[in-house]
Amino acid sequence: MYRVQCPFCGVGCGLIVEGNKVRGDKGHIATKGSMCIKAKYLPKIIENNRLKNILYRENKKKEFKKIDWDEAYNILVDYLKSLDPDEIYFYVSGQLLTEDIYVINKFVKGFLGSNNIDSNSRLCVSTAAVAYKLAFGSDGVPGCYDDIDDSDCFIFVGSNAAWCHPGIFGRVLKAKGEIVAIDPRYTDTAKYGKWIPIKPGTDTALFNGILNILYENDWIDWEFVNKYTEGFNEAIEEAKKYTPKKVAEICDVEEEDIYYLAELYHKKKKVITFWSMGVNQSTNGVMKALSIINVHLATGRLNDRGCPFSLTGQSNAMGGREVGYLSHGLPGFRDVRNKEDREFIEKIWGYKIKDKPGYSIVEAIDKILDGEIKFLWIVGTNPAISFPNLNKFYKALENVFVVVQDAYYSDTINMANLALPVATFGEREGVMTGGDRTVTYCQKFRDGGKEDWRVFTELAKRMGAKGFDYSSAREIFEEYKKLTKGRVCDISNFSYEDLTKRWGEKHLYKDLKFPSGKAKFVRTIYKEPDDGFGGLIATTGRLKKQWHTMTRTAIKELLRGEDEPYALISEELAKKIGVKDGDLIKIKSKRGEIIRKIKIGKIREDTLFIPFGYNYKLTNTPTNLITNDKFDPLSKEPELKFSKVELDKD
Repeated sequence: MYRVQCPFCGVGCGLIVEGNKVRGDKGHIATKGSMCIKAKYLPKIIENNRLKNILYRENKKKEFKKIDWDEAYNILVDYLKSLDPDEIYFYVSGQLLTEDIYVINKFVKGFLGSNNIDSNSRLCVSTAAVAYKLAFGSDGVPGCYDDIDDSDCFIFVGSNAAWCHPGIFGRVLKAKGEIVAIDPRYTDTAKYGKWIPIKPGTDTALFNGILNILYENDWIDWEFVNKYTEGFNEAIEEAKKYTPKKVAEICDVEEEDIYYLAELYHKKKKVITFWSMGVNQSTNGVMKALSIINVHLATGRLNDRGCPFSLTGQSNAMGGREVGYLSHGLPGFRDVRNKEDREFIEKIWGYKIKDKPGYSIVEAIDKILDGEIKFLWIVGTNPAISFPNLNKFYKALENVFVVVQDAYYSDTINMANLALPVATFGEREGVMTGGDRTVTYCQKFRDGGKEDWRVFTELAKRMGAKGFDYSSAREIFEEYKKLTKGRVCDISNFSYEDLTKRWGEKHLYKDLKFPSGKAKFVRTIYKEPDDGFGGLIATTGRLKKQWHTMTRTAIKELLRGEDEPYALISEELAKKIGVKDGDLIKIKSKRGEIIRKIKIGKIREDTLFIPFGYNYKLTNTPTNLITNDKFDPLSKEPELKFSKVELDKD
C-alpha cells in the first residue's frame, strides 16, 4: 500500500495505490478520501504513450535516431557552454515534484547564472499569485478546504469546479450552501445553483459594482476595514464609477443579480469565492482577482467568515510557487529583485544570482523569434498544444535548439532536437503541495527512468558545478526546506515521515496579521478586452475526464464521450447562422483557424466554448491556433479566455 498525491489537477487529492487499484485516502488531512475518475485509471495511464528512448536529430527536418545518456549529456554540455546565459531558456511544469523543481531552479538561476526560466503556471496561476501578494504581502491561499464544511455560500467565478476540481466540488455539495456560478456558459457547476451569464472579460466591472452597492447601502464591515486594512478610499473611489446600471450594461447581466450578489456578501454567515482560469487567464486578470479580494476585505470575509480562494490548476503549481520557479522567483516566496532575498540564497547555493527577472515564457517566444534566445529546454509540459497563438509558437521553435524532457511522447517532441525520457508518477519519490497549502509525500511504488532532478544533477556535475551531489530526493528536500524557515510557506520542521501537513495552518493569517502589515485594498481598473476581429468571443477550458493536452489520459475509458473536438454554441446563434448539432464549422481568428463539430447548448449567444486539450491524434487544428497571446501587464499571464472570432460554415 502506497500513499501519494494525485498528479492531475490542483486539488491535490490524497490517494492510496495497491497494485492496480486506486482509492481516495480518507486519512488525508486536506481531501479526506475524494478522488475523480481520472485517478481511478492511474495504473493504465502510467503505461500509456510513454517515451522510451533518448531521441536526437541535429536538423528537425530529419528523422530521430536513438542515442544513449552519455551522448545526450555531451550534446547538452556543448550547447550550454557555447551560449551566453541570456541565450538559454527553460520552461518547466507544475506537474513536477518539488525536489525536481528545486534542483532545476538552482541549476538555472544559480549555476548557469540565468533567470530565463519559467513555468506553465505562467499560463495558469501567475495572476492569482500576484493578486495575493499585492493584497496580503505574500502568495498563498488565505484559507483551506476545511473552510468549505461550515460555509453557507459558494460563489464560483470563471470556474467550472464540477469538471475541473471535482475533489472539492463534491465537498461543496455536502455543505449544502447556496451556489452561484458566474460564467458565460451554463456549466455543470451552474446546474447546482444560480447562473449569472456574464459577458467574458468583464469580471472587474462586476465586482467593482458589488463593492459600490455594499458601500451605498452601508454594508461595509467598518471595524474590520479600519483595523486590518488600508487603501479603502482609493478602491471605493474607483468602484463608485460602477453603478448597477453601468455594470449591467458592461457585463450584460441583470441589475437585480448584482444586488443579489452584494446581499450574499452582506448577509451570509461564511462566503467562499472560488475563482479559476476564467479570472486568471486575462489581460485584466490581476484586476479581476483583486476586485474579488476587495469585496472580501470590505465585508471582513476572511478566516471564519470566508475566503477569496484561487483554485490552482496543476498538482504541484503551489509547490512550484513556493520554490520560485517563475522567472522572478527564489525559494521561500523570495524574489530576485530583492537584495536581501538574493544574498540569502546566494550564501546557501554558492552562486551569484542576477537581480533582474528573466523573460516570461510568452515574452521568451518573441525573443526566440528575434534571435536573442537560441536554446529552449522544455520539462514536463506540452506547449505544442497548450500555448496560446500556436502558429507563432511553431514558427519560434523552428529557430531554436529544442530539448524536451518528458515521461510521455508529447506533441512537442515532434518539434524537438533532443527528447529525454524520464520517470513519471509512482516511479519517483518526493513532495507536492496541493491547492490549499497541504504538502503530501508521494511514495515510489514502481521502477522507472531517471528522475527529473537526477538528469540535472548528472549534467551539472559534468559541467563542473558545485552543490549538486544529491543521491536522493530526501537530501534535496532537506536542503530546500531550510530555505523556507521563517517564511510564510515555512516547512522547515516537516519531514517525509510526518507528512501530510499543511503550512500556515487552517488560516494563513489567523490573527489577521499580514506580511504587508495590513491587508491592502487596490484600485481595480476595468479594461475591456480588445482583440480587433470578428463579432463572436471564443473562450476555452478543460474537459471533464481528460487532463490538459491528453498526453497521458487519452485512454479509451476516459475518451468515451469526449473523443470528438467540438465547439459549444447557443441555440440562438445556431439558428442565426443556420447550423445544427453535429455540423462542421470553421472558426477563424486573426491568428489562425480551426475546424470543430458544433454542439448546441446553454451559453451566451455571443460566446463559443471550445475545449483546448485536443492534441494532434484527435485533430489537425488544435484550439490554441486561434487564441490570444496578449498578457496581463502585472502577471504576464496570457488572454486565453477571450479571442474574437468569425464562423464560416461553408
